[in-house]
Amino acid sequence: LMSTANDPAISTAMEDATGADAAKAAKRKEIEEKVAAAQLERKKLEEQKTNFFGEHQGITCDGCGCVPIIGYRYRCKKCPNHDICETCHERWDFGNGSMANGLAKQTISSDAKDHDFFVHKERGFKPLVKTQGPTKKAAPKLKPNDPCSCGSGKKLKKCCATAA
Repeated sequence: LMSTANDPAISTAMEDATGADAAKAAKRKEIEEKVAAAQLERKKLEEQKTNFFGEHQGITCDGCGCVPIIGYRYRCKKCPNHDICETCHERWDFGNGSMANGLAKQTISSDAKDHDFFVHKERGFKPLVKTQGPTKKAAPKLKPNDPCSCGSGKKLKKCCATAA
């Protein structure tokens, strides 16, 4: 029988297999990094949206004319004073839909290339969604007949409560 260690065809096949495994591992790592970045972006967007959802006092939607804008307020980066509500932004569909001019106080281009909307809030804006997180329970209040917290073994009313 011939030894497999000296056979060049077998050693080349083994090298090809390890090279393919390394390429797969590199591709897997790249995909995992992309997924982590996408999850972080989604979390950031959700967090941002809860801070931007509310009643925008004194702001009129240039699309449908509603006052005040309730919900998300979208502002155009390219236009000097162009705000739309969430409904008009959905109707606009990132340039694939239509842009209404219900307010008709200013000239608004209906060409999608002329607009670049982003979620906006003014200084002093108060969101409707509260983002405080879970509430923490307060420590139970000690009663006079409970053991004292100083470790003396006495009741609270006979120990530290009389000192206070």
